[in-house]
Amino acid sequence: MLNHNESWWQEKGAALTAAAIVNQPRLWQEGFAQVTAQREAVDAFWNQCDADSRIVITGAGSSLLAAQSSLNWLQSVLPRQVEVIPATDLVLAPELACGNLILVSVSSSGNTPETVKVVERQLAAHPQTPHIAITNNAQSRLATLAREHANGLFIAVPEGTSNGSFAATSEFTLPMWYIMLLLAPARWSDLGNVLPVLQRGATYFLDTFAADIEQWAAEPRDNMVAVGALSLKAIACETSLKLLEMGNGRIMTAWHSMLEFRHGPKLTVNRNATVIGYLAARPEIHRYDLDMMTELTRERSAAAQIVGIGHDALPEGHAVCDRYYHFAAPELAQQHESFSAMLYVLFAQLAGLYRAIALGVTPDNPSRDGKVAKVAKVTVY
Repeated sequence: MLNHNESWWQEKGAALTAAAIVNQPRLWQEGFAQVTAQREAVDAFWNQCDADSRIVITGAGSSLLAAQSSLNWLQSVLPRQVEVIPATDLVLAPELACGNLILVSVSSSGNTPETVKVVERQLAAHPQTPHIAITNNAQSRLATLAREHANGLFIAVPEGTSNGSFAATSEFTLPMWYIMLLLAPARWSDLGNVLPVLQRGATYFLDTFAADIEQWAAEPRDNMVAVGALSLKAIACETSLKLLEMGNGRIMTAWHSMLEFRHGPKLTVNRNATVIGYLAARPEIHRYDLDMMTELTRERSAAAQIVGIGHDALPEGHAVCDRYYHFAAPELAQQHESFSAMLYVLFAQLAGLYRAIALGVTPDNPSRDGKVAKVAKVTVY
């Protein structure tokens, strides 16, 4: 598994996390099969929805970031208005989700207190609201709310998506995949065509670069900033979160959008920062990312490092970054950047995994003091 045997991962307290990372390409395939097998239920759900209603997707933490990663693609293919509103906002200001809407709740555990309260309030106040629950836990409160609701829809994720690891790895990409599948059934053919590209790219990346990323992560770099454009901005945020969570707060992290970075935040390269840049695959965006990364590499201090993540190999002799990892997936240049996001997050997962191990933290359960829990402890009023 990756570049070590099972006993090594067990010793490091990381066997569950490593398995969740490696299993993603298989789980994507199984998830696609499980959703498309429920065509009748999915069509029945959308047929009873008002044509003028807007879609509101809500969640918190990594689940929210999974939704944000898919939002631009959804807006490009759906005739309805689609927006993502954090449950941590809606629980404070329910009026943000007013009017004629379809509510989509996203939660890995299905028991996120703020997300559950948002759905319960909405269904109590407006019982006819269509509700889709996307969760990795079929026994959760959100799944139950959807199953018991006359206008609800819940389709379980493949067995093994949640395996007890703390960090959302497969628990990030499966909800992201389900968001696209369940909200855009008319695009199942397109999603089925891109699936082999994603699987091949993920397998190539894990097989080719895991050992090198482990070596890189062993270096004493605990000031990390991730940057990305459009959908990849959410992956930059998820990278910051993964490094922070799996490192149990030992790594100082931040994130920014790619082009916004030069408007002040890039001064971080004057110190011993590591900047992780996600390069979009689409050529019209890629050129901006190349300019930004080249600028950072040229201007960085001797103590800083620039790491690039891309869809395919760069030309020989490039001066774009100090280290570069890619997915050997040239086809992504013709796809929406949300699909690159689904792959690029694998770097964040490996970086968090290996950096935690280097710091002596157990990735499967990094917060042993209980300061951060898998399901946040929140008093919702």
